[in-house]
Amino acid sequence: MANKNQKNNQKENSTLKPSVFFNDTYTACGYEFDTTRKSSWIAASMREHPINGVQLVDPSASAARAEQLVRVIHDHEYVEAVRTGTPAGLASSQGFDWDEAIYSTAIAHSSGLVAATERVLLHGDPWAGTLSSGLHHASFSSGRGYCTFNGLSVAAQHAEHLGAERILVIDFDAHCGGGTYATTRHLPVVQIDVSTVSYDTWHPTRDDSASELIHAQIDNYLDCVRRALERADQHGPWDLVLYNAGMDPYDSGIRTSVLRTREQLVAQWTTAPTVVTLAGGYTARFSEAELVSAHRSTFEAFAQHVIRIGQ
Repeated sequence: MANKNQKNNQKENSTLKPSVFFNDTYTACGYEFDTTRKSSWIAASMREHPINGVQLVDPSASAARAEQLVRVIHDHEYVEAVRTGTPAGLASSQGFDWDEAIYSTAIAHSSGLVAATERVLLHGDPWAGTLSSGLHHASFSSGRGYCTFNGLSVAAQHAEHLGAERILVIDFDAHCGGGTYATTRHLPVVQIDVSTVSYDTWHPTRDDSASELIHAQIDNYLDCVRRALERADQHGPWDLVLYNAGMDPYDSGIRTSVLRTREQLVAQWTTAPTVVTLAGGYTARFSEAELVSAHRSTFEAFAQHVIRIGQ
């Protein structure tokens, strides 16, 4: 991919309103949980209190493309189980009670990643976001850890179709992104995680010297984030960055002020086209308002940085 042309497009489009994708299908399934509901809370907040002109956009036009790509990333039997509910154990392997809207909800979350990828790679926007979550634990043949379809891998697959030759996944969810790592090994993807919990851990393959999983503690969290970004610089430049922005390190004792600083570091660091998506963040520890505020901080940081580089 022509990085020079991408940078020119980014400069030309740096004053456009960034797009963040969402529609009501993100929350269509009946299962009540933060992963299936919080996108609507954040969308409502963004409508009432817009972020620096960020526009909410419906990704429905990308749903058919996302559905096709989901069937590339995931096993046919698993996709059909989620669609039909049979076999029941496989259909609910992510941890949700199955209903007929689970499939359309999971496709909608992936469609947001596909639409955001197209915004940055085809239209030259410097960044785009989606209120998608429940992604990075989903593997080839099943769901896991509240993740149904792996929209990050779907986006990486689509980006390769669009010509991206070097794709970076940055995963700052509290948990490791083992599902994403496993389902992108056929793609030109480097993955760098900073986690505070060992769930879904992964290890780089023998021929992958660039990817890294960094386990962080409370006292060195931002140092680990900086180390991750420095490693990304060492192996760049990148045609696309996919950023999985989890707020659940809060559950491990990382303060919200630290998470806000993390978002500012990432936004200021990236010069490549970047797709930003939600990851973990739960009302078991946050109030609903606190959770919304934490997730808003991701888009606020990116919007502020784009305004600065456009001035």
